[in-house]
Amino acid sequence: MQEKSTPHLARFEQAVENKNYQLACDELFLILRRVDGDYGMIEGVELGSYPIQLDDVPNEKTIYFCTKMASLITTLFKDPDFIVPEDKIDQFFEYHRWISFIFASSPYINTDHILHFYNLNKAPEKYDELLLPNDTNILIKFCLLYSLESNIDLNFDAFWTLNPSLCASLCFALQTPRFIATSKAFSKRAFLLQWFPEKLKEIKYLDNFAYSLFLDVYMHCSYDTAKNKHNIKGAINEVMRNFLEKVGWEDRNIKQIGKTNNKPVMVVLLEHFHAFHSIYRTHSTSLIAAKQRFHIIGLGYEKVDAVGRAVFDEFHVLNQNTLLKQLDKIKQICEEHQAAIFYMPSIGMEKLTILASNTRMAPIQAIALGHPATTHSKFIEYVVVEDDYVGSEDCFSETLIRLPKDALPYVPSSLAPAKVDYILNENPEVVNIGIATTGMKLNYHFLETLKTILDRSKVKIHFHFAFGIVSGVNTPYVERFVKSYLGNNATMYFYAPYAQYLENLRHCDMMINPFPFGNTNGIIDMVTLGLVGVCKTGDEVHEHIDEGLFKRLGLPDWLVTHTIDEYIDCTLRLAENHQERLNLRKKIIEQNGLSTLFTGDASVLGKVFLDKVNQWEEKLKK
Repeated sequence: MQEKSTPHLARFEQAVENKNYQLACDELFLILRRVDGDYGMIEGVELGSYPIQLDDVPNEKTIYFCTKMASLITTLFKDPDFIVPEDKIDQFFEYHRWISFIFASSPYINTDHILHFYNLNKAPEKYDELLLPNDTNILIKFCLLYSLESNIDLNFDAFWTLNPSLCASLCFALQTPRFIATSKAFSKRAFLLQWFPEKLKEIKYLDNFAYSLFLDVYMHCSYDTAKNKHNIKGAINEVMRNFLEKVGWEDRNIKQIGKTNNKPVMVVLLEHFHAFHSIYRTHSTSLIAAKQRFHIIGLGYEKVDAVGRAVFDEFHVLNQNTLLKQLDKIKQICEEHQAAIFYMPSIGMEKLTILASNTRMAPIQAIALGHPATTHSKFIEYVVVEDDYVGSEDCFSETLIRLPKDALPYVPSSLAPAKVDYILNENPEVVNIGIATTGMKLNYHFLETLKTILDRSKVKIHFHFAFGIVSGVNTPYVERFVKSYLGNNATMYFYAPYAQYLENLRHCDMMINPFPFGNTNGIIDMVTLGLVGVCKTGDEVHEHIDEGLFKRLGLPDWLVTHTIDEYIDCTLRLAENHQERLNLRKKIIEQNGLSTLFTGDASVLGKVFLDKVNQWEEKLKK
């Protein structure tokens, strides 16, 4: 017998048919929560009776699931007697993106057929003129279903006037998907990134359910193209700070600096920091070296493994059951040691780091670019970055600590292959072009560029997309998007173990990088496989890092492009000139350029931080 707590499609279907609304909500929530926890995979959901022929075609099975789910949600939300339970509103907003993905991966594409059902304008000639009744339940239903793929133009100004809190929650929810790439979706998010920040500042305190959504909005704005795309962080920071002050938060008194073992103390708050994660590989060596000058205390969750914890003089697990209690623990440790520096190697992947960035824990507060972007925080003075990764300092609200390009030497990945059998095709009938990406990095500008390359190429080309963080419910949506531009000239490899991911790319002749958000790990993988490629640089660190890495690895300057037209021309040159491409690949293989990333002077960070501490103490004396 199926456990009640296990998500079950048939139970949801039965509850909808029986108009058992409470049970239907419970079952829908269970399904969405499991899909979210499994990164979109549906294996954890019991499908009940379904065509077993689909077992051999996973993508079709996913489409079947999405179509059936979308039909049941349609029936439920069209029922005028269905009222969304108050205790479920916040939960459904938290999983809003999965409702959107379910419809986007089904033949429905969006939920407009339901939303029009709420429209008071029933005349065909007024079909596109949205007029909703003054009914809170209808507004909530509308918000839970409205998606970036909707063809309905929502008047956000009017909605804000009507219900600012509900509108704010919708604006947050719309920006949480990890795939916003179609022209419709990308343009809607671009609008929200311009419109929402000033509106958000009008609200001093948000309802609880909006707080659960800010993390993805904070991080995902980086994937937009506007110069001011990070402004939303400033508005989020204001709301976070207002929240902290409301609950009685008090910053540390920072009038003096203490010492442990005759060294000033640096407290380091971690997000992902274990042997297999890129943040450990890029920032552990400089922290280990800094222990010569600082007593360093690491703080993080249980997932920081033994290798990560060994970097620090002390490590404390933040196992308190709320963010506020975790924040209190950080302050307590900083207070006990009278910490000089509060440092976060990355920010934006955990709610705690964003919350902490709106507090004063130490006289000197800095971040590094584990996720390469500004914080727009009034409490972060410095950003640590290698000099050759900086495009323009104007992209930052903080002061940059620009280190020499070899000051943060990487640790080689423990998953890297010991040996690679290179495939050097001298005159391929089809030039296979690899693209290492995530769903978040794709956008219609990039796909339009690929289509132009495909149309103009004098040789046959085929694109191979090796995806990370795209699986399950997302895949039909992503595949439809890519094929709408490239047809059968593209193959997609969805989330796979690292060894299989490399194998999928090893058979390619070259690689190209997505833009505007570049591809640090993808470039390392490219050179690991003896491949060469093209990138597009820019002002943001997440663009310019590609240029920096290409130069460190000894790749020729012409492979670093500055405009889309240059990107197209250089990709065509690399694809069409087989001998030139082969010569470049052989040179990369012989030079073993990756070794340059693993050597350098890791002591610089500690020296610079100690200088900042000394300067602060001198200033205090005056």
